[in-house]
Amino acid sequence: MSASGNDPQLQLLKIIVFVLSLSPLYEMVWYAVTGHYGDYPSWEIIGITGEASLIFLLITLSVTPLRRTFGWNILLKLRRTFGLFAFFYASLHFLIYIWREDVFVLSEFMMDVVKLPYVTVGFVAWLLMVPIALTASDSRMRALGRNWKRIHSLVYAVTFLTIVHYFLVRTWNPTDVLGYAAFLTILLGYRFYYARTQKEWSF
Repeated sequence: MSASGNDPQLQLLKIIVFVLSLSPLYEMVWYAVTGHYGDYPSWEIIGITGEASLIFLLITLSVTPLRRTFGWNILLKLRRTFGLFAFFYASLHFLIYIWREDVFVLSEFMMDVVKLPYVTVGFVAWLLMVPIALTASDSRMRALGRNWKRIHSLVYAVTFLTIVHYFLVRTWNPTDVLGYAAFLTILLGYRFYYARTQKEWSF
């Protein structure tokens, strides 16, 4: 399956993917309208946005294995969207946390970074996402050459740190975290196998 950048079907698919990628926002609005939130709605929103970011990271990492296995080349046209939504939800997660816990006082937040391991790990993961998001455009890809692939390979570290962050937050019930960790392990296993057999490690 392939499509050119100007293919109307591809453009329609991109619109559909974009609309569906906003599902966590629809969920948050629905919860507010139906009174689903409990006494601490901001914490629930933090949870929704954080998990959404992790899911989009895993989807982004799944693009290459799916493309190679099933020939779904069109996924390459959507990978940037998935990655940017991962950054969008991570940033929303980050901003809501600062507002909820530290009322946007950065000195207070930095104390959290020093004192709380789950905040430390989460913040490092977000920082690593910044250069990936800033170099996501075609023009930056061309300008950076091989360095672009090195920068975007940071997504593996970001996903690993995000899962560790999630585990530290959910130590009381880590079942779903372990599921995400298992999925990442499968993806990494595929990448190592491909690198060993094809002598190429690719994002």
